Amino acid sequence: IYYDSGKWGVHLVCHLRGTVFWKAAAWAFPCALVAVFLHQFRTRTGASVGMDGAGTMWASYTSVLGFLIVFRNNQAYARFWEGATLIHQIRGEWF
Repeated sequence: IYYDSGKWGVHLVCHLRGTVFWKAAAWAFPCALVAVFLHQFRTRTGASVGMDGAGTMWASYTSVLGFLIVFRNNQAYARFWEGATLIHQIRGEWF
């Protein structure tokens, strides 16, 4: 893919060809429409939403998300140091 940055480099940021914008928009647009519809429905009908267990659900979600982030970061860190060790071994054998 050839990228033409233009005179000020703004064209590179604003172009839509070769980006993931369209795939992201395909997921985001229907979700936004559902959110707008639900908000309008709640506003016009005066329906109340029970939020009794929201704190517990939020705590569970953030705990699982935090665990996954730490786990993936630990794996990436281990892979980095394994590669660095192998590079040092190769360099030691060459010299």
